[in-house]
Amino acid sequence: MATSSLKWSVLSLACFSALLINFVGGVQIGRLVYPRLLEERSSDGEMVVKVHDDLTLNLRKGSVAARELRVLTEEYGRPVTRFYNGEDIERNLYEDEENVASLMVTKTGNGVRMEGLVSPSHRIKPMPVSQRSEDGTIPHEIHEIEHKEMLDKTLTYRSKASQAAPRERAMWPRVNVPPVVTVEVFIVLDKWHHRNFSSTTHALWYLCVMVNSANMRYRDASNPGVRLLLTGVEKAENEYYVVTTSDDGYLFDDGTIPKFRLHAVRQKVAFGEPDVVYLMSGRNVFTFYEGKVTDAGLGIGYVCGVCTDYYVALGEDNPGLFNGMHTFTHEVAHLLGAKHDGDGPNLDMPGHPGAKNCSWNLGHIMSYINKGPSHHRFSWCTLQQIRYVLSRAGERCWKILSQGTSVYNVYPGMEVSFEKFCSVLPYDKENSTFDHVTVNQANCRVRCHFYKTHSYLGYYGMESVRVKYHYDEDALDYMPCGNYHVCIQGICQVKPRNITQPANWPKYPRAHEPNDVTDTSTVKTTTTKKGNGGQRPTFQYKFPWRHKART
Repeated sequence: MATSSLKWSVLSLACFSALLINFVGGVQIGRLVYPRLLEERSSDGEMVVKVHDDLTLNLRKGSVAARELRVLTEEYGRPVTRFYNGEDIERNLYEDEENVASLMVTKTGNGVRMEGLVSPSHRIKPMPVSQRSEDGTIPHEIHEIEHKEMLDKTLTYRSKASQAAPRERAMWPRVNVPPVVTVEVFIVLDKWHHRNFSSTTHALWYLCVMVNSANMRYRDASNPGVRLLLTGVEKAENEYYVVTTSDDGYLFDDGTIPKFRLHAVRQKVAFGEPDVVYLMSGRNVFTFYEGKVTDAGLGIGYVCGVCTDYYVALGEDNPGLFNGMHTFTHEVAHLLGAKHDGDGPNLDMPGHPGAKNCSWNLGHIMSYINKGPSHHRFSWCTLQQIRYVLSRAGERCWKILSQGTSVYNVYPGMEVSFEKFCSVLPYDKENSTFDHVTVNQANCRVRCHFYKTHSYLGYYGMESVRVKYHYDEDALDYMPCGNYHVCIQGICQVKPRNITQPANWPKYPRAHEPNDVTDTSTVKTTTTKKGNGGQRPTFQYKFPWRHKART
């Protein structure tokens, strides 16, 4: 029966692949800004940067990287592990908590060079040096980030796991729980993702900015607190665990996740024995939903999988755009024990509180409904579940195997321009022209305006007409939403004074994209032995008929 079902699934996927349309990123022109350094306090490493007249960031140092980041890859068919100095990678990592900005900032003669997120919905990137202004300041572009509507699959491992972890966790004394649990995160980048970066250092920087932004969401956790620590990356080449119809830019979630789990278990030592492993894919995730195949999937993961052999999740992300940050935050929460809001307890773990007391319709992170600011925060039920699971995870899980450094004040909206943010939204990208954006200050929703030009034979010959249309998406953390205002976790608020505005921060209502980063970090190389290595899916906005509110 299983074999027959598998054959049917493969056949269905093969047929469906002919209907899928590959993502084609449009060329964007972001808002042009010239960031300037207004103030620097060398004693604490803080900076105040004026991105434009309406945006000033109060930046402080941040940290999400282990002191020694391991990077697994292949060279000439041989597996190689390199160790990068984490402090080198995040030396220029800053964040502005008030504006939910996370970005890399380096000082130049008369200005600064910035790349990363200036808000939940915008990113910033320097333009070519040849376009410097007369006073030497570097021009930057601010671009907007796409946020897709959320639906995701969750899996449990009851009766499958050979370990006794759930029972042991339930009985673990809570008196020894540390005040903050550091969750060591290892990320596997598929080749559709990592090949978009000019260097390994650039890819590591990108992940640091993304994890730093996710950490802002986890700061609401307490007793214990939660901190995500990036410990390493695998730049995948031999992706034997990826299930797809062909190497056409698509990934089947249900077929990939069990094979990826086995890969992560086999490679656990090589990965440095992290607490969770996340597959970040540049492919378009597709899935079965309500008996149909759709490419609207975004992610999948195992509930309560942290520190077990089911410690994996996956999600899609358009490399360089940071639009997979919300999916990453959501899927990691599943691994840490969170069910979807409104769902009952996880029966694999005795005493698990579940989330029945938190309404799905309130629209927090663990719901697919997006009502604005609440969609950037966890419900109290989610925080309670994470607290319950981590409090019983045990000393082996609490122990930090990779010593970390800190990254602050760099967020998605500092790195992505509005135009770049909007470019991935149209169905027909080749025939759609970006016009402008507006930001709803009441809920930090960005409206992307486009038009298509249609030609027809008129009375005097060929004539044309413009047809206008728009898409609405959530703003990224630290995207501008007005004069001296930015969107932070879905709320338009005055930009925090303690956050220095990066030079490349997007100007309201537009934003910019990140630049290439030169690989200058300290690296050690070793050759390693090659390893052998749910119920609801996450969906994109282009399938609104699948996004029904739950009752």
